Amino acid sequence: MKPAKRLTALILCAALIFSTGLSVGFADTVKAQTQPAGADVSEASSVENALSLLTRTDSTEGQQKQKKADALTECGGTCEHCPTIIVPGIGQSDTYMYDGDEIAVDENGDEITGWPLYVNANQAVKSLLVPLVKMLVTQKDNGFSEKFGQTLREVLYVNQMDSNGENVYDVRVEKYPYSVAKCNEEEKNHIYGCVPIQDYTAQVGEDHLYYFAYNSFGNNRAITDELYEFIQQVKRETGHDKINIVHISLGGTLANSLYEYYPEVYSDLNRVIYIVPALDGTNLVGDLYLGKFSTSDEMLYDKLFPSLVDGYLGYLINILIRIIPKQVLLNTIDETLEALTDVLLINCTTMWSLVPDEYYDAAVERLLQGEEHAEIRRQVEEYHRAQVNSDKNILAMKAAGVEVFNVVDYDYPMYALVPSYDRCNADGIIHFESTSMGAFAAKCGETLPEGYVQQNINCDNPNHNHISPDNVVDASVGLLPDHTFYFDGQDHEGTGRNDVIMKLAIELMINEDFTDVYSMPERFPQFNVGRETKNLRNNLIPKAEEVDRSTLSPEDAAELDAALNDCYVMLDNTVVDYQQYVDAQKRLEDILVKIGVIEGESKVEKTAGKIAEALLKLASDALYEYFGPRGFSDKYGA
Repeated sequence: MKPAKRLTALILCAALIFSTGLSVGFADTVKAQTQPAGADVSEASSVENALSLLTRTDSTEGQQKQKKADALTECGGTCEHCPTIIVPGIGQSDTYMYDGDEIAVDENGDEITGWPLYVNANQAVKSLLVPLVKMLVTQKDNGFSEKFGQTLREVLYVNQMDSNGENVYDVRVEKYPYSVAKCNEEEKNHIYGCVPIQDYTAQVGEDHLYYFAYNSFGNNRAITDELYEFIQQVKRETGHDKINIVHISLGGTLANSLYEYYPEVYSDLNRVIYIVPALDGTNLVGDLYLGKFSTSDEMLYDKLFPSLVDGYLGYLINILIRIIPKQVLLNTIDETLEALTDVLLINCTTMWSLVPDEYYDAAVERLLQGEEHAEIRRQVEEYHRAQVNSDKNILAMKAAGVEVFNVVDYDYPMYALVPSYDRCNADGIIHFESTSMGAFAAKCGETLPEGYVQQNINCDNPNHNHISPDNVVDASVGLLPDHTFYFDGQDHEGTGRNDVIMKLAIELMINEDFTDVYSMPERFPQFNVGRETKNLRNNLIPKAEEVDRSTLSPEDAAELDAALNDCYVMLDNTVVDYQQYVDAQKRLEDILVKIGVIEGESKVEKTAGKIAEALLKLASDALYEYFGPRGFSDKYGA
């Protein structure tokens, strides 16, 4: 089954979970280069600053900048590496509900969390068991759907917001108000678990990396204000005049507001790197704000669950939901959407930041009319202006000397939870136009029309071919065609498991000579292919390297070393050959299974799984074809 958090997060409108959602990892070695041109141009604003300017000269002339005495970094602000702030995606910051000065606990002593979502399973079962049994026995609603909605509200209550866009309960973020170098082991494990960039910090130092934790279900403006102050803190602590900032997924919405509300921050920035950013939200969330869910007959009884759950289980669910009368199922979905709206959507401005511009007017008309919503409407309108101005502000940053890059996934169908899932290209969670800054792509699984010619709307170099090799993407339409990198078939949630994307991000953070898509095409072409090697790198390879070869037969030892070498060669190849990746991983898995290091799925299990999937799919398809889109107890045509 796909990760359970995927389905949970999607249904709860926390669509950017990078894998789930998005656990970002970096794993490459790159060379440090010189500061960007113009970095030595400064103005003295005080006697101290004037003295500093007089005593430092350009390091490229063989001289050293003077260390700042109050800097907390080893370099004192004199090294060539700008510190980096990571602004993570949804669900990559833990939050807790507090009772006074302590984390609140339930009757079982379990901590009550905002994220990961707190679920009191015992309480939920007690609440739903009797109504569920009664509904199934009588095949009538009998208040079940209403009780389900009430229970969902009780599950989500921790993150409820008031009419001012503030948390109703005392929810606090587990923050890291210092560099990774000052984090304890538990804090480092969390940060590197979400953004595993140990290879980056090995080169620039952990005192040059900061992680901006925030409440994914919080207040956009308050978080943005805090981010601006965090940038100033990082500059003071590191002694550097400029920083890099990496905006991931939901972090892209904070980029919109930061660069709109604080244009003065442009002078603080060296490089801005977007990774699958939700700059124009996501259609998935937009549909939910309009109260739309995939409730068509074809989706409910045929396509939805197999698209969300791998293997035979998706088809089994298709069959099992028929024990619920169709109207009860629809009622339950309505109650679910109403609970999501009341608790998570209507007053939460971070969630409103995921509403695309195309949906904005209709969503406001539906949910924010009346004086009681005046303050939320004001805040939402404020962010919407930032969203609309995103392109303009990015160009203003570039004009101010900031280098801006973007990394985009494409051709991975959006999860079929909402009606708009198939009307555009996507990365599973965010539609392509949002992450790509307006580039054009054919729908998932399709190609550009025959004879299509790139439109060259924003090209710095119109002679460069901005059509993807698979004839799906026209990058020339996007805002930054010469600074945007694309990965075919990459799932949003798995972006952080893609070692090539992470190597690319490290190179962009460290190598000042890496300036555009033309800089390193032999290693990082503009168009590449998705692959997810986290399990291979963090699990299989370490286990293989630890095997005592003296305990193996010569043949097995030789095969293990050959399989490992295949993996090393494959990982070193950053121009992805997907079949090479599949073959290398399978070869290593096979030998590890043979020598007893890992357990493999037996031929019997594989065969049984395939047979079960085939039979259940056949049964599901037959039920839909001959029984129709209805519950078992429904009359024909219901």
